[in-house]
Amino acid sequence: MNNLAEKKFILLNEDTIEIDLDSSSPYKLDFKSIKYKNLVVNLKKQSKISILNVVNDSNKNVTFNLEEGSSLEYNIASFEKENENSVKVNLNSNCSFIGAYADFSCGENSFNFVCNLNGRGSTASWHLATLTKNNDKKNFTISFFHHARNTYAKMENYGVCEDSSSLSFLGTSRIFNGAKESATHQVAKIMVFDKKCSAKASPTLCIDENDVQASHAAVVGQINEDHIFYLTSRGIDEKNAKKLITLGYLTPILSYFKDEETLNIIKTNIEERV
Repeated sequence: MNNLAEKKFILLNEDTIEIDLDSSSPYKLDFKSIKYKNLVVNLKKQSKISILNVVNDSNKNVTFNLEEGSSLEYNIASFEKENENSVKVNLNSNCSFIGAYADFSCGENSFNFVCNLNGRGSTASWHLATLTKNNDKKNFTISFFHHARNTYAKMENYGVCEDSSSLSFLGTSRIFNGAKESATHQVAKIMVFDKKCSAKASPTLCIDENDVQASHAAVVGQINEDHIFYLTSRGIDEKNAKKLITLGYLTPILSYFKDEETLNIIKTNIEERV
């Protein structure tokens, strides 16, 4: 996987760096070797690019601008403490975006994602898996804005909350006037292990147009006792039964990561934190 540091960056100002990509090669964002606050990535027409971002710093803002017919897979993995980052994606006509975030960091994490479906026929999907333990405090804000006709978006946020930690999912999907024949869907699920946990899933739909599809599903609840009973009745102790259920909740995020090194790190972090 190539490193974005090897590409030619354009310094727009002291805080912002811009880069143009126009190939089908995968890239890996390297925050360690380049110091900046804002990164702007422009995908040229018909580009097909996969980018991996292993977050190891805070207060980073990344913006992707996709020209007509381009597609982007953007995978984020976070293992460090106290992150506060944001991502914005602007889609032109017939563009596609797939985003996945595996967050197994410790401490505090505040993350904001915005996707603007500006062109007709653009599609986007978002997938998040996170775990909070001890005194972790995490807030995720995910937003899709449909500005054009025949656009599609889906977000899936899954979390596990333990001990005295707190976890919040705020999902917003808006279909603006004129965005006919568009569809937007949300799923947010948080599994709570302890009474001291604070967990919140808040889906919001704002629909300004007819002839559209919109739905949301939000579930915050304790681990299913029937599942625990099923596993313990087959010789698995309660502690390992809860671990298996948690792994089943979180490991589907692995399917979005292709980089072997990062995949192994995610697996290790899941197993160590669960």
